Amino acid sequence: MDTMADSALVTPAGPLIRTALDPVPKLARRIFVVLALLLLPIMIVASFDFGVTWDEDSRRTYGHKVLDFLRGLRTREEFRETGGHLYPGLFDTICAALELWIPVNKWVLRHVVNAIFGWVGVVYCGRLAGRLFGWWSGVLALVLLALSPRYFAHSMNNPKDLPFAALSVVALYYISTVSRRWPYISLSTGSKIAVSLALALGVRVGALLYLGYFGLVIGGLVIAERITNWRQLADTALRVVAIAVVVLLLGTVFWPWAGGAPLTRPFVALLGVSNYPWEAFVLYRGSEHLSTELPWHYAPWWLLISTPPVVLVGVACSLVFIPNRADLRRKAVVWAIAIIPIVASILRSSTLYDGIRHLLFVYPVFVVLAAAGWAGVHSRARTLLQRRLVMTALAIGVTGALVVMIRFHPNQVAYFNALVGGPKGAFKQYDVDYWGNCMLQAVKWGAERARSSGVTVRMSGHPNHLVQQNAERYPEVVYVHDDLNRHHLEVLLARGAKRDLGRLAARPALHHVTTADGALLCIITAGPALPEFGRAREGATSPEPVAPSK
Repeated sequence: MDTMADSALVTPAGPLIRTALDPVPKLARRIFVVLALLLLPIMIVASFDFGVTWDEDSRRTYGHKVLDFLRGLRTREEFRETGGHLYPGLFDTICAALELWIPVNKWVLRHVVNAIFGWVGVVYCGRLAGRLFGWWSGVLALVLLALSPRYFAHSMNNPKDLPFAALSVVALYYISTVSRRWPYISLSTGSKIAVSLALALGVRVGALLYLGYFGLVIGGLVIAERITNWRQLADTALRVVAIAVVVLLLGTVFWPWAGGAPLTRPFVALLGVSNYPWEAFVLYRGSEHLSTELPWHYAPWWLLISTPPVVLVGVACSLVFIPNRADLRRKAVVWAIAIIPIVASILRSSTLYDGIRHLLFVYPVFVVLAAAGWAGVHSRARTLLQRRLVMTALAIGVTGALVVMIRFHPNQVAYFNALVGGPKGAFKQYDVDYWGNCMLQAVKWGAERARSSGVTVRMSGHPNHLVQQNAERYPEVVYVHDDLNRHHLEVLLARGAKRDLGRLAARPALHHVTTADGALLCIITAGPALPEFGRAREGATSPEPVAPSK
């Protein structure tokens, strides 16, 4: 691989920021590998503690339909335009296939696969930072992303946005490996870029944005080398077009609708999802807004208040502490990659809801900038005392993030920083646990009551399907629909308008599921049949068994 001192994103593999730490790059690489290997089992085990999220059932169903299509059991016509046709199904199809072979709870299995995707994103975020800004930056990026509460939480049970965020940073890494000299793309490099982009496209159509980044990188290299020979230009264009075609063909294998016209339909879908006509009320700064009519500052403000301080400080430092001109160019490109989707969503008035999970894919890029920012501060330190102060501040920030991760587990998805007073300050101001991760903890509480009493407990609530799906983990719990009025316990998710949240918080409850700082996530109240449960517990009567809903 040719080295490049001038290019922005295309870089050599060695460190580019010279700091006092750089004499030991081998040590940094070893630490990186050790941390990555330790992180994988931690994330897999942690995934067991997370509940089923709002859309998982529909995604699971879609995955089985795609699997049936690939096995010849369904026709492409069954995936005609119904709204869901705009979304590929790679992740869900993988999970559907594994369900046929691994006899465990289907939701636990999905969450394990989710965690593995999240881990891949962490590792490649570190690799990208290491390639662009040195191996110690790579180590720091790996740590910062792993300790980012919301990214970690989405890694556990978000089957839509997290796999795309992970695969998009993989694609960025391989795009950064193109050579600075013509013909730029070797067979090996081109294959890695094509496969990584195809995998990302198999999860989200937003991968086309990264295909555009790839084209811009190659165009920039052509301009930098001032190539005017038509044969070289034609060869370069042919290579780029070939990769684009491969991406579109492979990326639609798990997307039956788009596979019917793989060279055009993905672009139609890209336009469709950016302004998806789904209207819902979003709680933002204490007021309700339609998801199609959000204030322009919704996305940037959400990103600001849901990011750990150590990452925010590093991102700010990336704008100020710039060791050399090459570092400036690279940071400028990485900044552009980070903010273009946000600016585009503002200009297009894109439909957003559930925080900024639809823009989760930009977060690892900001983490790369944060790692580069801290490395830049360290490189500008002139004395041993200054370097120690920088490292102390960084250690305090990382430790603070670790403490938050431990305290808030398994509700890291409800994380807000001190700008809004943490999760407790965000309650009744923002959508907190918008996908209902906490419902598993409520069902578990009911299972523990049933286990201690020796009586099966019937549970219901809102949203009903989350109670039902989480109850599948516990033989002591039977789900019944609330319309039957036969449930002992009722679980209610704290989601909705500000006034409704206030009423829910004031409602008498048997148990509250809260964050570590006291933000309400859901409550358990008495169901109409609770007295029956009490009598059965005392041995007076036995409740009639209720078969689980199918």
